[in-house]
Amino acid sequence: MRKYLLFIFFLVSFFSFARVSHTEETDTLSAPSSAQKLLFNFYINSNFSAEKHTHIPSSAAFRIEDARLNLQGSYDDNLSYRIRMRLNRPFTPTSSDNASVGLDFAFLTYTFGKEHQWEMRIGRAYGMIGSYELDINPLYEYIFSDHLNYVVNGFVTVLQAGYRINNRHQIGIQGHNTLNESFGTHLANNGFVPGDFKASKTPLGVYLYWMGTFFENKLHTYYSYDFSQFVQGYYTHSISLGNQLTIGNHSAYLDLIYSHMGADYALLGSKTLNQFEQVVPANYTMRKNMVYKGLISRYQYQFTDHWSIAAKVGVEFSGNQNILSEHHRTNYIYSCAGQYEPFRTEDFRFYVAYIGNTIDYKKELNIPLEQLHRIALGMAYTLPLYKK
Repeated sequence: MRKYLLFIFFLVSFFSFARVSHTEETDTLSAPSSAQKLLFNFYINSNFSAEKHTHIPSSAAFRIEDARLNLQGSYDDNLSYRIRMRLNRPFTPTSSDNASVGLDFAFLTYTFGKEHQWEMRIGRAYGMIGSYELDINPLYEYIFSDHLNYVVNGFVTVLQAGYRINNRHQIGIQGHNTLNESFGTHLANNGFVPGDFKASKTPLGVYLYWMGTFFENKLHTYYSYDFSQFVQGYYTHSISLGNQLTIGNHSAYLDLIYSHMGADYALLGSKTLNQFEQVVPANYTMRKNMVYKGLISRYQYQFTDHWSIAAKVGVEFSGNQNILSEHHRTNYIYSCAGQYEPFRTEDFRFYVAYIGNTIDYKKELNIPLEQLHRIALGMAYTLPLYKK
């Protein structure tokens, strides 16, 4: 906690000093007036929640579900930056990219061309996954899919190039690390051993993506294909099709996802098969030809300036092309929330929410059903700490 307070103090002191010293020193670059553009936000989601789980004793507690610092701005019309970190995650360095577990992203974006139609990005950033679940403010979500939690790497170190064809279409390519942790660290952290698998010499991947808007910006599409490697000799192919619709006070998204992993570095399906075979957890091994697929959808209706409801459902399948079937584990997520926003000009809301999760296994696995029921009463706020 002391580290977090010192970090916040450093940032505030830095910005105060920058404002005082601006008239005394001139940047070695030709600093335009827009170099002062800056937004510094604090994201907080805190609640009281009570939950019941089939395999874990029931509990109730006051919780901080989410706490993040977000810093973004632009130096001029071409160069911009963004940094976001989680305060309820450790600052432990990640072994692959030398960032940290708590860092969502820290990247620079440079646009160029006659109409700024070209874009380059470098640093840790969003993986260009065709998913609106990843794209929206994380405070708006009450439960996340296995797809984001296990299958894909949402925040990854990248080198990216994009091209805006016109005001409605954008395409691009993003080179990225497959995971933020090295082969050995990733397996050891999850109770797995390499077995017959070896680390790839190039644990990298490439996203190809397209974003489009239609019907006067009512329909947005975000589609991507990813080809990556983490294990020597085995490759992963992933397709993500994100669709978002906004009509009046109604908004919804639908994400369709599919991944085939030659070697299952997501580990979710492999864990199920190791449990079935009664392997000791510290000796789990990855399995070949694992498949992940599913759909995730969220709907929100703002029926007054202050009141809204939000609901989310998802179903995800994991399985193996060689053992049992591609549907040996089914994950259901569902939530419903009533939200009250007292101030029209602030992103501040109180909520009461029900969150549920059911995991069902194929009968042959002889693994019992898992269920979670949670009730949460809390508040979420995007607090603007500094803006200029």
